[in-house]
Amino acid sequence: MFSFFKREKSKELPAIMVFTSKVQLYKWLIADAVQSPSTIFYFFEETGNELRALLDAAGAEEIKLLNWKGADKKMISGNVYVAELYPLSGPYTNLINGLQQNSKTSVQTLSHLDSPIFTKMGGENLKALVARLGVKADESISHSMVTRAISNLQSKLDQKVATEREANSIEDWFRINLGD
Repeated sequence: MFSFFKREKSKELPAIMVFTSKVQLYKWLIADAVQSPSTIFYFFEETGNELRALLDAAGAEEIKLLNWKGADKKMISGNVYVAELYPLSGPYTNLINGLQQNSKTSVQTLSHLDSPIFTKMGGENLKALVARLGVKADESISHSMVTRAISNLQSKLDQKVATEREANSIEDWFRINLGD
């Protein structure tokens, strides 16, 4: 007997907000997150430690800061942020799709031009282009072309990394898994 299953389309990934630096990203994230209940996800322990220290200093202990692996998606409350990108498409896409299914609010992914992901895409050239476009240090850019370029880079990295090894930071991840 044949049966036909309707193939569910993968949800479109949300546009990524890209800041000129990690400092600007963190300033924006903390300021935005403290305004209402929020949940922030991270991939790397170093990012989680940095964010916890900043949230504690801002008196925002009530903001949920969750590692993407062990987090119970039912714990989500308020605005949902992903504070960094993951180099491979699988973990990032799985997290985003899971959050979009379980969250009543939109999911906002954040990154910065100093991230190794952007240096792989010609980070210095991107910084120069952003400066020429007049983007101020405290502003971000967000466009489907940027999101697509990141997705394409993640796909290329998927092909290069046969066996992924865990790391504490994105910089270590690139060094350990790609020898960069």
